[in-house]
Amino acid sequence: MAATYPGRFIVLDGPEGAGKTLQVERLVQSLRRAGRQATAVRDPGSTPVSERIRDVLLDKRLPEMDVRTEVFLYMASRAEMVARIIRPALQVGLVVVSDRFVSSTAAYQGAAGGVDAALIWELGRIACGGLSPDLTVILDLDVEAGFARREQQRQRDRIELKDREYHEKVRQGFLAMARERPDRFAVVDAARPPDDVARDIEEAVMRVLR
Repeated sequence: MAATYPGRFIVLDGPEGAGKTLQVERLVQSLRRAGRQATAVRDPGSTPVSERIRDVLLDKRLPEMDVRTEVFLYMASRAEMVARIIRPALQVGLVVVSDRFVSSTAAYQGAAGGVDAALIWELGRIACGGLSPDLTVILDLDVEAGFARREQQRQRDRIELKDREYHEKVRQGFLAMARERPDRFAVVDAARPPDDVARDIEEAVMRVLR
């Protein structure tokens, strides 16, 4: 578990367009201003191997991928990121903030894709060597609002191109896991201005870091 290390492991997750990337950056900067050493990673990605896997997973030029293939590719990317970046950082006392983690696979490939959630969590445990976040903050946003934001920002990737029904299942999957594990999850309304969202994230995170 992450709590056995001097550092702490925080994940920001949620449906498309919720502003996770921006809030990861803001949280890391806030932690540094507070005198804590902090670093950010993105899942999948952050290492040479993991970035190559990310390219495959999100490439909209590729044909529809079997959901089990997606699960194993995400886990392979995660295993590399944990081994190369996250665990070493936690061992020396850093706060690691990740843009997505196993909770994303449980929502996308589990709740929306039909893979058994218990299997996904077990594969995550194996891939990450037993490491799990101290806190996962779900940035919750209505599917239509999320798609509207994405369309303003850039072209959509292979996962974002899936239909509204799929993404509604994703959102409900995130909310369900937060209800099931209130000790490990917090939900923040991401429809509000970024400053308000950042404040609530920081409050949730500081309760874990104290």
